[in-house]
Amino acid sequence: MSRWEIHCIVTDIIIYGFIQYLMKGEAKMSLISKRQKDILLLLAKSPEAASAQWIAKQLNLSDRTVRNEIKQLQEKSDLIGIKIEMVRGMGYRLMIIDSEKLLKAKEISQLSKYFAEQEDRVAYILKRLLLSKDFLKMAEFENEMFVSKSTLQTDLKKVRKRLGKYQLELITRPHYGSKVKGDEYMKRLCLSHSIFNRYGGDKPETSNISLLFEQIRGILIKKINEYQLIISDIELENLTTHIAIACKRIEEGFIIETIHHQFNKQDYAFEWLVAAEIIREVEVITGLKFPTSEIDYIMLHLLGTKMLPKENVAALTGFEEVNPIVESILDQLQTGFGWNFHKDQEFVQGITLHLRPAINRLRFHMGTRNPLLEDIKERYPDAFEGAVMVSKCIEDSLQLKASEHEIAYLAVHIGAALERMKTKKKRTKKVLIVCATGVGSAKLLYYRLKNVFEKEIEIVGTISYYHLSSYDLSNVDIIISTLPVSSNLKVPVVVVNNFLEEKDVRNIENHLAANPDPAERYLAPSRIFIHRELSSKESIIRYLCGELYKQDLVPKNYLEMVLKRESLAATCYGNLVAVPHPIEPVTDQTFWTICTLKHPIQWSEERMVQFVCLLNIKKELMGTLNSMYQQLVKVIESKSTVQKLISSTSAEKIIRIMSRQIS
Repeated sequence: MSRWEIHCIVTDIIIYGFIQYLMKGEAKMSLISKRQKDILLLLAKSPEAASAQWIAKQLNLSDRTVRNEIKQLQEKSDLIGIKIEMVRGMGYRLMIIDSEKLLKAKEISQLSKYFAEQEDRVAYILKRLLLSKDFLKMAEFENEMFVSKSTLQTDLKKVRKRLGKYQLELITRPHYGSKVKGDEYMKRLCLSHSIFNRYGGDKPETSNISLLFEQIRGILIKKINEYQLIISDIELENLTTHIAIACKRIEEGFIIETIHHQFNKQDYAFEWLVAAEIIREVEVITGLKFPTSEIDYIMLHLLGTKMLPKENVAALTGFEEVNPIVESILDQLQTGFGWNFHKDQEFVQGITLHLRPAINRLRFHMGTRNPLLEDIKERYPDAFEGAVMVSKCIEDSLQLKASEHEIAYLAVHIGAALERMKTKKKRTKKVLIVCATGVGSAKLLYYRLKNVFEKEIEIVGTISYYHLSSYDLSNVDIIISTLPVSSNLKVPVVVVNNFLEEKDVRNIENHLAANPDPAERYLAPSRIFIHRELSSKESIIRYLCGELYKQDLVPKNYLEMVLKRESLAATCYGNLVAVPHPIEPVTDQTFWTICTLKHPIQWSEERMVQFVCLLNIKKELMGTLNSMYQQLVKVIESKSTVQKLISSTSAEKIIRIMSRQIS
């Protein structure tokens, strides 16, 4: 075996930070440190013996540290068929002592790649438990996933938590093992949501259903074309998955006896017809017999898709339940965010078509996974926030609470409408004119600006200089003045000639192109808290709201309002950043409250957070969320900026960093 082959095999084995070895037929795991891994990799690459001094220099370690680490490695390395040999006067050399053991270790290491992350292990355990007819012993999972007993116990805590969301229980019997107890309908939902949507059917133990999966998808595509139905690729995959699960469970002897959800089949005659035809063809390819209750089960999943004939789309018939909710959504988005979508027929039609199956999914507890969830939250936070409000309309109307995944689908429709709005009309900058030379010259400047910047500015007022100190500048982007004004204003000022000369036009153009809303406008050192020792999102929110209340900036019930908004959907947007805010604007001014943490904390099941920006929105100015989110996105998207903010030791430095990033 060549030195290069040794290097490749050893690298493959230790790349995940451990050496796998066998003892008494049971797979165990012996962890090695990153330092030991680096030493082992250097020895694997070296064509000849390497001295401790050379290794120490390469890794910036002391000679003594290297020798101690190698001593520990020597105790483990022979377990995978290699040996670290000391060559007098030359150093250390990697030798093969058992080729079969080395190749076996490589095979185990490659298989264990699938179980390097806890989420992958949890999904695997869930799948095995939910598909098993009998009790399973935990030792089987230790052997199959190459993990220790303590690691498995940690994973099982998460398994139990996941099962609990579906009213399922993991029961354990001595000498028998563990088994999932609960409703068959909920078992299938847990199976589809937690496993099949994660793995896509190409990981270990899923190949046995891959052929069936493709056959079922072919049947569905045929029916879609036959009835000219509208259905997305994701919905097609979900339907295929649910039918494949039904086949597997029926084959194992598990049948849904009755559907607990109340519905009138006559109201869904079309969907039941399609479900029955699909199942008849599935019975042919599988040899299974589906009872009526199983056809009802498939029909429920058809109700969770846009199974609508194309000719019915324009008319949007049969949406009596949805139409009032759509009207409420349009009104709420306009009131809360200033987004007028009433005349956007593409949005109205799209959200109407989306809501009917979405409501069915919520009503029948079917929920769906959205593969774009994290991207939508990170890249379109304003649209996601609007979708949270839409979900509140649904909850208020039907007492059905949407998940983050459902909210993200709603956000896609809002995001598309916002993009259409941008293409039709770029956001105009709100301009205040300050003129000291009388009404006539003020009017001349007003109309000159209107002619030159017709599509770029909206003039909100023309005032005298002495009125400026009492004027509300919260909704002003730029002040254009014929005389110098105070530099203490937190709004950019452009001083121009009464007759607006060419140099004045260029100066205004430069300001219009720049950011009209600097970060300094929203930040103050008294509202920036650095490197706090807080361990949960609730404690962070409680701390920040308490500090703002002490400063007399927020009402007494502010904490409840922020937590209420957080309960609808987590406000973490990736890159260690969270942007909580109240359910509605209640403060007398708009400002940001910053908190950095000593250590990252778990904000949601998927996201860690170490930088928190609490948004505090002025009453009746909810629409400003849009522009503020766009600014914060610039921070969220930059990992280096977030790391600089987290490591900053002063409020002033945080303000400077955010100002540079946003400007």
